[in-house]
Amino acid sequence: MDVQWFSTGLQGVATIYETNITLNTVASNYLKNFYTTMIGYDPDSDTVIIKGITKEEITLGLFKDYDTHSISIKPSYGRINGKKIIENINAFHHLDFSEKKYYKFNCEWYQKEKYLKIYLNKEVI
Repeated sequence: MDVQWFSTGLQGVATIYETNITLNTVASNYLKNFYTTMIGYDPDSDTVIIKGITKEEITLGLFKDYDTHSISIKPSYGRINGKKIIENINAFHHLDFSEKKYYKFNCEWYQKEKYLKIYLNKEVI
């Protein structure tokens, strides 16, 4: 018997609301051991980058507190709150919250750089 087994094919998904970014379990698990995050935008790839920052990196002064954003990790999701974060994203990639309540995008973890990349050109419908 030649059985072809299927993996669960778990995909990280980020949902952007008007006031926060919510990560599904797959995506949030990558960030669960970090103290805080930094969030940026890469115009070349039209992606939002969420970089995990350790407490040690903060203590060493490698990153300033005012550049970081708290992340709340729960058993089934992670969330970064902040309407200003969404406004900053919206300045580069328009999301019309009067048209839709939220936007879902695929995302991928990059271990070497310790960041999650949210692909704004890969909306999940």
